[in-house]
Amino acid sequence: MVGSYRTLKKQYDDFPEATRNYLRKLDMLLADGKNLDAALAYIFMKLEEGHHKALKCGLVRIHDCNSAKVDEALRKQRFTRAYFRTVYKNVFGEAIPSEITGIISIAEKTRDGLIHGKDVKELELRKAISLALSYVFEVGQLVEKKTGKNPYGDLRGLAGRKAPLKKTTSYWVMKGIGLYSQDDGD
Repeated sequence: MVGSYRTLKKQYDDFPEATRNYLRKLDMLLADGKNLDAALAYIFMKLEEGHHKALKCGLVRIHDCNSAKVDEALRKQRFTRAYFRTVYKNVFGEAIPSEITGIISIAEKTRDGLIHGKDVKELELRKAISLALSYVFEVGQLVEKKTGKNPYGDLRGLAGRKAPLKKTTSYWVMKGIGLYSQDDGD
């Protein structure tokens, strides 16, 4: 159980340096425990940005898609929680384990309450931030095992030296995986 903002700060400090750099503004938001609402909003913003990066890691590293075409495709998508999980499963060949999605579902309820103007207690905020941090760690590990890159870190060198597929072929691979299903794919 999350005892105080200091416990959250320690959880953040225990991340690898690349992940701390990715979440760098969280350090300041957790510094005195007075910005927990902003910290929760920020961690979810970075978590969802990491979702896009996770898909990019898989599409580029596993499916050899053209990195620029992947960026273009991901920018066009409007991911719901269910849509992200479906595309993740298609990209990586397996779903995010339920133990990990269970971690974030509790935090999502608190986040939704906060974003929609509900009264959220400080303890709930701390718990949600802690769960979101745990989720970031777990998903980062999952993706790194499959691609060699953590989406909540530095992605330099993601494409490597291997020649990517042509942009048109990349489009069709991504369409088959489930991207572009919500638009005409222009």
